[in-house]
Amino acid sequence: MAEVIAEVNLGLAMVEDGQAFTYRRYLAACNQQDYLEAEFRASRHRFGVWERPGGIPRPWEVRWGRFSREISDVGLP
Repeated sequence: MAEVIAEVNLGLAMVEDGQAFTYRRYLAACNQQDYLEAEFRASRHRFGVWERPGGIPRPWEVRWGRFSREISDVGLP
């Protein structure tokens, strides 16, 4: 995720609302603590992707093939 900052940091706002995950691999260029805390709050309040306990499979996990069974179980190709 790119950090887009106008009046609001859009990446951080998406993580806070549960609409995106914090991709730890690329946090060095951002304020790590802000993103980690935002993701924790979203998961604690079960916002967005966190409505399901543990969240949905992360995009990088799907690319690596770690959740192929779960994906097919919900009827996705």
